[in-house]
Order: sequence, then C-alpha cells, then structure tokens
Amino acid sequence: MKLLLQISTAIIVVLIFAVWLASLRLVVLPPGSFKLRAMTALVYQGHGYRLIDSPLAMCGRQVYPTDDCEQVAMNHLANRVLLRLPYSQWLYDFTEPSALRPTASVEDTPLRNSVQ
Repeated sequence: MKLLLQISTAIIVVLIFAVWLASLRLVVLPPGSFKLRAMTALVYQGHGYRLIDSPLAMCGRQVYPTDDCEQVAMNHLANRVLLRLPYSQWLYDFTEPSALRPTASVEDTPLRNSVQ
C-alpha cells in the first residue's frame, strides 16, 4: 500500500513537472473561430496563455489589444497543437470570455444606479 502511494505521487509530480516544462495549455476555440474549427486543443509552448484559456480571453486581458489580436493568437496556436479534443462549452465558459467585454452601458451599472 505504501509503495502504491509513493508510485502514484511520483507519477503526479512527474506530470506536473512535464506540464510546467513544456508549457502545456488547454486552449478552447469556440465555434465560428477564424481559421480553426471548434475544439479544445492541447498546445505546447503556450506562453501568454493561462492553464485553461481561449484566444478571446487572452486578448481581453491585454492592455492595448490590436484589432486582429484573436486572429494572430489562433495563427500562433495552429502551429503548436499537440492534441485536438472535442469542443467543451463548460471549459469555454470557464475562461470567462464574456466577462472581459463590457456589455452594459454606464446607466446600467450598479454604481450608477446606487448614486441616483
């Protein structure tokens, strides 16, 4: 029993080290993407991405995103895909792409309503 615990712990440590060393990331590409079909991609050398991310969320975190930021990010990803997995809406929602785009007007914000 003790040996089994040590082996499983060693495997987990090796996997974490491999993910860190290879900079593996899960990138979710939504339906209607520019170049690639909807999928969840395992990508190597994903510097600039979070562990689970999407191009739209990455562009939303930039201070001054360019107009073609999402397209450039997907072109960069196309060369680094290791494994293509089915699209997962849950993972895409986990990246919070809609939280980065301001959809409410100034009048609809809670602070504005509380001042009035």
